[in-house]
Amino acid sequence: MKNNIRSLWGYNRKWGKEQGTLRCDYLRGKDLIPGIIYGSDPTKNILSIDASSKILIKTPANQIQREMNRFTYHKFETRVYDLTIYHGPGDEEGTLHRVMPRNVQHHPVMNSVLYCVNYLRYFPGRIINIPIVNINEEESPALKKDGFIAPISRYVPCIVEEGVAIPESLDLDCTGMRIKEVVRMDRIIIPDGVNVSTKLNKEKFLVGTVFGRRSDDDDDDVVDGTSGDGGEGDK
Repeated sequence: MKNNIRSLWGYNRKWGKEQGTLRCDYLRGKDLIPGIIYGSDPTKNILSIDASSKILIKTPANQIQREMNRFTYHKFETRVYDLTIYHGPGDEEGTLHRVMPRNVQHHPVMNSVLYCVNYLRYFPGRIINIPIVNINEEESPALKKDGFIAPISRYVPCIVEEGVAIPESLDLDCTGMRIKEVVRMDRIIIPDGVNVSTKLNKEKFLVGTVFGRRSDDDDDDVVDGTSGDGGEGDK
């Protein structure tokens, strides 16, 4: 897992013979999830406007489910994988594609059944949405008393430099957080070699707002002398 890039594998899907609803349903019955590899990769002179850049594939369901169990549904789409595609029974080497999962779909009725997974080509310089996780919650007067952060943003769009390990998440330092605090970018720890996308306005980026238990909010109002219920309890 060099640079925190995990592995997947699958098979080539034949144009015409393994396309269409009925044929895709047949593949799903064999625990093979249909999808495509798409997108540009300037490092390999692949352009998305070229129709031949799209590759039809089928990935074993257990390969995808393993990663979704590890990272959860949403975080699975924030990971980078080395996806090896085999072109037939005699192909022992396969072709390696560096990708990010996209458009993970489930059966519209049986939600536990995977329906489709596509893959976007990845190259150094492509934006990755890295999830935010909380640390040092016990050091926050609000969070250690059952407070919580009402999220506005769950991910930070970043560019990871070539050769740098791709982080599974970015740490949000909760030290000293208090009720009603607006959480901004300055609390997120950005590792070396990871850069926030220039398309993001750091000054306007909001992680969320800290809220506490109802009793905590009432206590704050009483202390501030702004309680509007005349001292009566909740109605």
